[in-house]
Amino acid sequence: MKRSDGTILSADDSEFIGELSEYLEVLGNSTRLRILRLLEKEAMDARTLSGRTGISYENTKKHLEKLLGAGLVTRVPGLGRETSRGIHPAWNYLPVPGILQRIQEDLGVLASVQGNRAPDSLQQRIEGVRRQVEKALGTERWMLLVIGGEWDGKTIPLPGPGTELGRGREGGISGEGGITRIAFPPSYRSVTRLEKPHAIVRTEGGGCTIEDAGSRGGTFINGRKIIPNVRTPLKDGDRIMLSQGDFPVTLLVLESDTEGERPHE
Repeated sequence: MKRSDGTILSADDSEFIGELSEYLEVLGNSTRLRILRLLEKEAMDARTLSGRTGISYENTKKHLEKLLGAGLVTRVPGLGRETSRGIHPAWNYLPVPGILQRIQEDLGVLASVQGNRAPDSLQQRIEGVRRQVEKALGTERWMLLVIGGEWDGKTIPLPGPGTELGRGREGGISGEGGITRIAFPPSYRSVTRLEKPHAIVRTEGGGCTIEDAGSRGGTFINGRKIIPNVRTPLKDGDRIMLSQGDFPVTLLVLESDTEGERPHE
């Protein structure tokens, strides 16, 4: 699905609905997702992929054409595997750089944004494809999607058990002793510095909670300020705001479904 210049299209737009349906059709296939995962590790030609997946060469080519048409993979000239007739030129396929993360971001936004007024059937289809993609690509069960500012669109996995959120001199993600530290760039200057930190997210027993660590600007869930130093449960689609000043951090909570969908070819 092509990215626009930032204009949000309504689900009433027939062109948008058509492009979205094609995008979901490409991603809603477990075989194509498996191909993307394999190509992430190394570029391969169609015959090598056919051998790795156990799918016929003809069907492998069809899946690759779908992925090419959706702009998810590209191809470069290379050499095929050796046969009794020697080694011959072949197209080697590889994912577009960063495409796996972009797919997850796209589907997370589409599933969670309520303003698109999509029909229930389309919303259900988006959510079903999202669950299938998350299972196939090995996504963490809980993630945060940054909305607005310097890190707009950045996905933050929550591997657990604890993730500290705050502002740093330089933006980045680090970990030590089982604790992940998310340092938002200095441009989010309404957020408490990470040394404090502003808030702590915990993933335990399949659930997810957030605790404001006594920040100056406060922590808000769906517009309501939470009590400091108390763990507050989070659910899929919740909107977190770290401070309500001029330069806060807004985060969308994304939870994957570990059941997934039945694979099909």
